[in-house]
Amino acid sequence: MKRYFILGMLLLMVAGTLSAQDTLKVEPTPTTREVAKRLFNEAFELYTAHSGDVAIQLLNKSLEVDPTFHEPYLLKARIQYEKHDYPATERTLQTYLNSGGTRALDTVYFLFAKMYSETSKVPEEKEALNKCIALNGGYGEAYYTRGIVLFEQGDYEGALADMTNAVNNGYTVAAAYNDKGSCNRMLEKYNEAIIDYTDAIAVEPKAMYYCNRASIYAKMGRFDDAINDYTQAIVADNKYYKAYNGRGVAKANQEKYNEAIADFTLSLDVEPTYTSALSNRGIAYYKIREYDKAVADLDAAIALEPHNGNTYMYRGNVKEMMRDKQGALDDWKKASTLGIKIADRYFKDNCN
Repeated sequence: MKRYFILGMLLLMVAGTLSAQDTLKVEPTPTTREVAKRLFNEAFELYTAHSGDVAIQLLNKSLEVDPTFHEPYLLKARIQYEKHDYPATERTLQTYLNSGGTRALDTVYFLFAKMYSETSKVPEEKEALNKCIALNGGYGEAYYTRGIVLFEQGDYEGALADMTNAVNNGYTVAAAYNDKGSCNRMLEKYNEAIIDYTDAIAVEPKAMYYCNRASIYAKMGRFDDAINDYTQAIVADNKYYKAYNGRGVAKANQEKYNEAIADFTLSLDVEPTYTSALSNRGIAYYKIREYDKAVADLDAAIALEPHNGNTYMYRGNVKEMMRDKQGALDDWKKASTLGIKIADRYFKDNCN
């Protein structure tokens, strides 16, 4: 009897242990939101590993599991935008808004704007940026992007205001300072433009930014400063042919024509079809009375860019010095038809 009692107790103990172990192994069933979040997190990891297509598949599954979980829409739209699938991007963002999504609406409208920019829908881009800024008055990159739109529309005051807001709201990339400087340049606020370009260079000593500041120095007649900046641009990028050309123009303004010709030639060594350098070298040859070389360069520039009236006018001036009166008249007349008013005067003064 005692033996059966002990055996019964052992069986109960074993049963109790198994029951406890079974209880420990059982996990609660995850909620649909938890499953959706897990799929979203996996998708995000794939996105950061540059596996966008697979990430989108997981994001779609996440939305199927829990349509009220809105984060997948935003990441999905971002991936589609980066893949340049703009119709899909627009559909995803619109679905997000239609589903009642309220999270990160400023980012949603900014992404709309970027998409419209890529598809040249300027009014839609501007409207989306206005909505973004209305939702978040501290969105620096949105101010910057709208500033570019306004600049391209010729609203330099409005563009300057937006570029200033961009910088003041923490969007302090070199491009923002550079484009702010370009606004001031168009408004002929040259001292302010120099400050802006200097700020851009401080963030990123890029050849283009040195050239932009150099162009302002040249406008102000500060040719030595301009030459120094063009030289710095060449140090930063010795293939930046516009810097050689700009330095040549500055030297030509100092009547250092042979040095200018050397710089124009360096520009053409990098970019043989750069018409500005061809035309400028032709004018420099004209200044030192090497007329045949001048005509050759101006001929080449016209062949590449046949609708530039200034080049015809300069070639007319050279031909006049070569005693080719009819050739000069023909070039001045052509320049006049292309809108060069002074060429029209040259033609009328010499046609008799």
